[in-house]
Amino acid sequence: MSAPGPFTPIPLFAFPLYVGMVGGAEERKDALVAHILKHRQDDAGVTRSNRGAWHSGPAFQAQENADVAWVMRQIKKYARRALAPLYDGWATRQLAMGTYWANVLEKGGWNSPHHHVPQHWSAVYYVQASEVGEGGRDMRGMIEFVNPNVNSGHFGGGQFAYGPRDGMILLFPSSLMHFVNPHDSDVPRISIATNLDVVPKGSADV
Repeated sequence: MSAPGPFTPIPLFAFPLYVGMVGGAEERKDALVAHILKHRQDDAGVTRSNRGAWHSGPAFQAQENADVAWVMRQIKKYARRALAPLYDGWATRQLAMGTYWANVLEKGGWNSPHHHVPQHWSAVYYVQASEVGEGGRDMRGMIEFVNPNVNSGHFGGGQFAYGPRDGMILLFPSSLMHFVNPHDSDVPRISIATNLDVVPKGSADV
């Protein structure tokens, strides 16, 4: 890389956010909603970043379900394609799927700021996004990413918010701090989240 001119800055520390829509999501939606809500009845869940919301426990991943398995395949397929340019077309490395869980936000539910370190990448698939704000003063249900640059007043804008839709995948670095603004609808927000690691080719998939 050639050196820039004396007054040309080198941009540093960009964080990518990949956004994709999954074909066939509508056909799977009702079955996924029913399965996740039924699982919530039988599983008290765990407390992580969820506030006034449900986060499934380990039993969700242990329970076989064809529709959930379909979601995980879509996430991995999308992540492989999106991230291939960063990893030399997967010539020497591969994606390993980590744990995954379901989230249900009833009206007023939200997720406090958190990250997913030490994992490499994190993804969310929105089964039922429900009502979402439009940004600005209307941040209802939007996922918001925290700018890691503490001097953002001088270099770059503030935080970045995104409004999800049904059948959408969001993929982002696990180290990126993020949170979900309070959900404001009588229709629950339902999603499936997972972590992914980049490992040497030939390693066991997890």
